[in-house]
Amino acid sequence: DVGARNAESRSCLDDEGQTRKLHLHYKFQNTTHVLIWEQHDPTKVIMNMCNLDVSAIANRLIALGDRAFTKEGQRTNSKITNPNGNMERIKPGVHDMRLIFSGKDGTGIHHLAWLTDWLPLIDSTVLKPLGIQLNSIIRMQFAKMPSGSDIKIHKDKNGWMNRSHRVHVPIITHPGVFFLTKRPKNGYTRIRAFPGEAYEFNNAVPHLVHNLGGDRVHLIIDWIEEEVESPVKLMPGQECIYGKNAITC
Repeated sequence: DVGARNAESRSCLDDEGQTRKLHLHYKFQNTTHVLIWEQHDPTKVIMNMCNLDVSAIANRLIALGDRAFTKEGQRTNSKITNPNGNMERIKPGVHDMRLIFSGKDGTGIHHLAWLTDWLPLIDSTVLKPLGIQLNSIIRMQFAKMPSGSDIKIHKDKNGWMNRSHRVHVPIITHPGVFFLTKRPKNGYTRIRAFPGEAYEFNNAVPHLVHNLGGDRVHLIIDWIEEEVESPVKLMPGQECIYGKNAITC
């Protein structure tokens, strides 16, 4: 098992006052065409950042209830749909609340309607402590796994993954969550994290999740090391399509 407990007392920023992060080249192949993570070094798969107080976010989500993660409950948010159904195949039963989304290459950033309402709380409790600027985020969402749901083994791909750092901030979780990363030859490594224990995960590594307990909600942030182009700001109820080349609205 690996986890975020050893980040309990350290600063969220590194010695130079910058966001703690994994090297992006850990996602790529070396000169022998072997993925860097296949050297089976856990430090190239997960990096513990620091502990955050996410109780205000958790309380707000609990107050909103399950409906906030339903289509009906998100009618006043914007909607970006994927017609190929990848999400339903890989993450059956998992629900999201998207706030920022990009095209497959990590460009064409769209800010969904509910970002305006959520940003002050997320910025003060998560983004500012981690040193992540809004204009560096290409994707951000709450992901909710109800009891008994699964995320099938997969690894993220396309240009957005190659150029971004994926940060997980557990908001609501419990010991019955099994977040597993595949080892190069056989077996899995389990990632454990308690609420507020932020970590970066190398999402080029095959991974899966089993939820054997109550609800599990993570805030997931994908950010890049340069400023993004001006985002498209979507209106409440506006619907867009996540296509092969771009998001069309």
